[in-house]
Amino acid sequence: MRRELFAWVLGMLSVALMWADAPQVQARAAVLIDAETGQTLYARRAHQQLPPASLTKIMTAILVLEQCALDDVVTASQRAVDTKPSSMNLRVGEQVKVRDLLYALMLRSANDAAVALAEHTAGSVEAFAKLMNEKARELGANNTRFVNPHGLHDPRHLSTAYDLALITRYAMGNETFRAIVKTPYYIVERSHNQEDLWMANKAKFLREYAYAEGVKTGYTNPAGFCFAGSAMRDGRRLISVVLNSPRREADTIALMEHGYKDWERVELTAGAIVGMAQAKNGDPEQVPLRLAKSLVWIAPRAQRARYRWTVHAEPLNAPLKAGDTAGWLVVYRDEKPLLKAPVVIAHDVARRLDLPATIGRMIGVGLILGIVGWRLRTRRQRLARVYRRPIRSW
Repeated sequence: MRRELFAWVLGMLSVALMWADAPQVQARAAVLIDAETGQTLYARRAHQQLPPASLTKIMTAILVLEQCALDDVVTASQRAVDTKPSSMNLRVGEQVKVRDLLYALMLRSANDAAVALAEHTAGSVEAFAKLMNEKARELGANNTRFVNPHGLHDPRHLSTAYDLALITRYAMGNETFRAIVKTPYYIVERSHNQEDLWMANKAKFLREYAYAEGVKTGYTNPAGFCFAGSAMRDGRRLISVVLNSPRREADTIALMEHGYKDWERVELTAGAIVGMAQAKNGDPEQVPLRLAKSLVWIAPRAQRARYRWTVHAEPLNAPLKAGDTAGWLVVYRDEKPLLKAPVVIAHDVARRLDLPATIGRMIGVGLILGIVGWRLRTRRQRLARVYRRPIRSW
């Protein structure tokens, strides 16, 4: 009984230690991913469909940046002006450049700017929402459905923490997007309403976390407080999303710290020698193998030993050329394969010269040539004797 009790206590202690470093997150749904590899480092109801509020505007910005020029001039419609706040207080007929509307969209979270940009890009809000959903499918955000460009509540307008992280990861690959969301404030140029030019960034995360890059706040009554964040530290970018959180900045910082402190980047670089392979009939008989492309993965610091890699070489027959495909390097977590990349021959390998067989062939050829030569010589001698005989006269 005492032994069983001891085993139970030991097991519970192991569980407690395993979760000791897990971030304390109060959001209804949350996710943390590595931007380089796309690996999920933390998930809490990450695939549950929830209202995304103004995190929607990340997708709006992506489409506008990909389909419009920053210096395009947008004319505000009545529909844009009538959109509920937050807003930049557009006036009907007001003309504003795409660039300035994007800063108003992402910093102030202006809903009227979202509608103006959607109409300019696709002709209508409905057509723009179709483009949003097509882009979501392209990015793998398969549990997302957008019906508007701003995120004001609609029961049909839903996404997930994971999908929004995918969208944010993609957006952070755009240099202009990164510059916008990291800007603390911006003064817009506009044709009307000169009293409202100052666009301040609502993301407290930028001020509260040293490695913050943005990205977007969100709030509606049904959605609660939401935030999609990006941070860069020691060359690693992490993306987090928290939905319906009573402390979105604290949750975001906790996730980021978990990603940087408890996980580490591991890389096998392209060109590295990763093993040797037998080259049948080769000179030499063994040839080094190089990794054809880099492999990167993120591993928990406390569990790095669970990750290993093995080279699976194909049967090789000389002669071989440098760069010839020779098999695969596979990375495993425990016994589960995670990643793989081709390995190639590191240098040329000539076919081995089989000396006994070669000597035998040379002797055989020599005998044949000797016999042929002897017969030709004998024939010439016979003919010579015939032509040297004296001619008798009768």
